[in-house]
Amino acid sequence: MRVRNRLTRLRQPVTQRLADPDPQTCAWIWVLPVPDGRVRVARVDVPRRFVGSGECSGEDDHVTSVPCLVDVDEVDEAVRACGGEPLCLESPWRNEFPL
Repeated sequence: MRVRNRLTRLRQPVTQRLADPDPQTCAWIWVLPVPDGRVRVARVDVPRRFVGSGECSGEDDHVTSVPCLVDVDEVDEAVRACGGEPLCLESPWRNEFPL
């Protein structure tokens, strides 16, 4: 319910940091409300050197995969398809998501 409220009422993103199978990158699931009422769900991989270092990175430095647009009721399924666990979604600042 907390995540649903953040997406629908506050219109704010939620993220989840994934286990890092690649020593060169860090990965997150990014769930972002879009203007038409749907939600964009994607996996974002970022080179490790940008995470926690304060070094600036741009969109060209990130690899976004498995992007999809879904209704809010379909977020859980889309998060699982990206390799995440819906119950672990939280505010981006809680898991170092590089906004």
